[in-house]
Formats: sequence, C-alpha cells, structure tokens
Amino acid sequence: MPTLLPALLLLAAILTGCAGPRYQTVYRYEPPEGPDARACLERCEAALKACQARCRTAYLACLRQIEPQARERHEDALRRYEGELAQYRRDLDRYQLSLSLGWGRGPWWYGHGWYGWHDPWWPYGYGPRYYPPLPPVPPSYAEEFARLRAEQCDRDCGCQPAYDACFLGCGGRKVPEQICVANCPPQP
Repeated sequence: MPTLLPALLLLAAILTGCAGPRYQTVYRYEPPEGPDARACLERCEAALKACQARCRTAYLACLRQIEPQARERHEDALRRYEGELAQYRRDLDRYQLSLSLGWGRGPWWYGHGWYGWHDPWWPYGYGPRYYPPLPPVPPSYAEEFARLRAEQCDRDCGCQPAYDACFLGCGGRKVPEQICVANCPPQP
C-alpha cells in the first residue's frame, strides 16, 4: 500500500496541472492622434482591404482549379475501393466458411499442446482465433477536396503583417495583452 501513495500523488499533481488556466496573447491597437495620422491609417486600411480582396479572389480561383483534380482522385479512389470491397467479400466468405467448419476454435487448432499449456499469456488455453476481416473505408470526395485544398490553396496572403507594419509606421502602437481562454479563475 505504501507504494500506491506516491503514484496517487503524482496522478493528482498531473490532473491539477491539466486544469490550470490557459492564456492567449491578443493585440490591442492604439491609433495615433492627429489628422495626418488618420489619413495614414485610412491608406493602411484601404491597402488591407485590397490585399484581402486579392487573397479571397486567388483562393476562390484555386478552389475552382483543384476541383477537377479532386474529382479525378476521387474516381481513382472509388476504383481502388471496388477492388478492396471485392477482396473483403472473398475474405468474409472464407471467414464464414472457417466458422461453419469450426476452424479457429477449440484445442485442436494451431498447436494446442504448446499454446494451451505452456503460454500463460494465451487466453483460455486455446490458440488464436480467426477474426472477421475489416471492411474497407469508402472514399469521400469531401476529404479528397479538403486534402487538396490544404496542400495547394493558401488562405493567408500575409495581409495582416503588412497592415501591422503600416499601422506602426503611421505612429500607432500594438500592445500585447494576455487573456484567459480556458479554466479561468473567478473574477473579483
């Protein structure tokens, strides 16, 4: 029993550590004062909106471009799936035949004398059983499209860092703040 206490204390410490608050850094933008600064910020915001519009257009064009490729890959996956499904049916027929003949069960199968009496890790003293084959997973067009989108279409065009540089160049300040996002302590 004394060896169990340190393990329980370690488990309690780990669980307590997992439940601690989590923080995230966010930025607060403090704009500069003055009419020149406002004009400068308006140029920064116009450049940001133009960059985001270009990025959105390029992203949509990329999605249209990968659609035929995703359809082709999905059709190839469907052909492979048909072959895997045919093999699964053959394996399932063999499995059902083996069960109907009683193979894979009992002391006469797979070296009963050795496994049944000499291996303490083998359950119930019998040899290994036949397991049913696993059915193949049908392909999904949405998964294939999502994979291609992640590989080829970039959603981040670098607009925010350019805006931040412009904002700071106009005299603004970018102030980091820590906010609690999970397991937050109660506010006083």
